[in-house]
Amino acid sequence: MLSVVIPTRDKAASLRATLTALAAQRCPLPYEVLVVDDGSADGTRETLRALDGELAAPRPRVVAGPARGRAAVRNAGARAARGERLLFLDDDILTSAGHLAAHAEAGARTVLAHGPLREFPGARRWLDRHRDAPVAELAAAAARVVAGTEGRLPRNTLETLICAMDAGQVPPVAPWAACVGANTSMPRALFERVGGFDEEFGRGWGCEDLELGVRLFAAGARAVVPAAAAGVHLTHARPDRWDQHAANMERFRALHDLPAVRLLPELLGEGGGVRAYVAACVQ
Repeated sequence: MLSVVIPTRDKAASLRATLTALAAQRCPLPYEVLVVDDGSADGTRETLRALDGELAAPRPRVVAGPARGRAAVRNAGARAARGERLLFLDDDILTSAGHLAAHAEAGARTVLAHGPLREFPGARRWLDRHRDAPVAELAAAAARVVAGTEGRLPRNTLETLICAMDAGQVPPVAPWAACVGANTSMPRALFERVGGFDEEFGRGWGCEDLELGVRLFAAGARAVVPAAAAGVHLTHARPDRWDQHAANMERFRALHDLPAVRLLPELLGEGGGVRAYVAACVQ
């Protein structure tokens, strides 16, 4: 069984779109969906109750989050999951038709599967426009976004690096970068063997998923990037993004004194890029 773990907090509109897109798929293998609600106060529970009778796919199980940050929320979902494979999916990802099947079929004991992501800069307006749409209408609208007919869908620098490494266009300087918590699956046994996400990253944004990736690859993981597992991120503002990221980056570097970790600001910092990062790593 594949267990889809979706952490959420105060993002009812995007969560509804994420769950609707998932339910529109037909996965040939059994799966479950867990929504880990980390204390939402924006009507998330009401949204989930309304969806309960509308979605044809397995009804999401709701798990209470520990209010200690994204790493702890994902770990809580993993503990409650019943599947042998864990898919961590964020609450603002629209998925393609073969998404669940691609993750479910990547079942080898050491395979980490990352679904490549694109950004949707027009997401806020799109969500407002479809906020009260019936499920069938929302599913059709989400499919148009994923197909690229609702606006441009650029890749961020991290996704550009992951896809370039997968395609052999650049050296695999950081294979663990494919462990992006927004759309990545892995065997439960491997996840548990390395201890799950590091909850000491706290409530700040960034790096807790990449840090898990370093430990997974040290334990023998290998990455695949199946195109069928692709998704679209409903882009949103994060005013204090870079301050939070800097603090978490400092912890990441303290835990793993590796060149590809120390040089991450060349990739993820403001103005960073793939070419500069790879060049610095291979020097």
